[in-house]
Amino acid sequence: MRVCRLTALLLIAALGSAPAFANLAEKIFPGKTEDAVAAEFEAGLPAYLAAQLKEPVKPRAHIEDGKHDVYVELTELNEDEGTWQTLVVYAWYPEKTEYAYTPYGKSYKLKISEMPAASVAGWYDAARRPVNEVVGLAFWLAGKKEFRLANAVLATFGEAKKDLKPEIDAWLCEKNGWTLPKDGLEAVATMNIDSGEAGFLYFTPEARSAYVDELDDQAKDMFKDLEGRQGGDTKSKPGYRKRPPTMRLDMLQKRIERYRQAYAGTDFIEKKSNEKKLAALEEAVAGDLKYIETEKFKAERLGIDGDWLAAAKAYDALLRLNPHDPDLITATAEAYNKGAVVSDGGRKAEEPSAAGRAAVLYEELIEIFPKALAYHNFAGLNWLASGDKKRAKNHHEEVIRRTDDRKDLSENEKKNRDYAENQLKMCK
Repeated sequence: MRVCRLTALLLIAALGSAPAFANLAEKIFPGKTEDAVAAEFEAGLPAYLAAQLKEPVKPRAHIEDGKHDVYVELTELNEDEGTWQTLVVYAWYPEKTEYAYTPYGKSYKLKISEMPAASVAGWYDAARRPVNEVVGLAFWLAGKKEFRLANAVLATFGEAKKDLKPEIDAWLCEKNGWTLPKDGLEAVATMNIDSGEAGFLYFTPEARSAYVDELDDQAKDMFKDLEGRQGGDTKSKPGYRKRPPTMRLDMLQKRIERYRQAYAGTDFIEKKSNEKKLAALEEAVAGDLKYIETEKFKAERLGIDGDWLAAAKAYDALLRLNPHDPDLITATAEAYNKGAVVSDGGRKAEEPSAAGRAAVLYEELIEIFPKALAYHNFAGLNWLASGDKKRAKNHHEEVIRRTDDRKDLSENEKKNRDYAENQLKMCK
């Protein structure tokens, strides 16, 4: 086995004459047909999910609700029907540059056999699960005409455990109508730009060439997506962008990094003018992050000096550069709240407009962290201080509604409920 490279794409090809091999199904499941194995795999899914429900990380999936993609987690299993609850953001992992999710909100009753094939494939770590599970999954995927997914599962497994490579090669060639090359199929490294999950696909030289063309088309579309997320302005200096980004900047920075990995070696990226644009995009995002970090010290100093309204305005100016960063939103909201000088339980404020701005920002935090009760109370307090009793009441009543008829309230939830009850008295 040797590692070679087609432009910048990682290609791994098995060299030498192909050894004798057995049929993949016969080798792993002697005496059984692929259809029988696939049927057994599907029949075993409830037991597999029941076992996974006992693990710290529960099975998750992406499902369709109308035109919307919904990220869900399995919360209950009744034979072959699962209860899948919507996942929402509840924390940030800076070391991973990603959000952590928790079940909250709408639930869906779905038959396991009706779950999206890509989600089912995602329940199995192809590089680490037992061979019978991985091959059974591949047969099941092939039965659903999901040949690319089956390829990804087997290739990722095959690169980790190479003793089945000849059988996998032959099976993939049969399913895809390829002629098996003398030296076997080539492995192409893959990268999921959304999840960051790395893997492999196996191809003949001709199929690999078609796949690279496919990637090239994707690279063009995804670059436009990156430009849009950044705001489409890489020429202005940090702090003076014409349009704000539509994604928090550190996540965008990570996405650009994954983009380079996912589409390395395509004609689009290899073109000098496009490489220059991509480098400019990277520099713009990095420049804005550095600018925010530097200027944030000035806003912090204004707060330390007690000039909270000036601090709030300074934070707000930075927020335009990174409007989806909850830490920056929180700092801005707190500065406006302190600058408002709220008293008497929210019935008085020296700067009502500042309180109103704080309330709006706390509502933005609710959009990001919908399960957090405290943000409802903060929003309610500041709406009351701004003179809007109706909005204040709505937020505190939401806290009461979410904590009603529950015997499992945490200490934090109890404190938020008590606070909301007291604030509702102020709203009369």
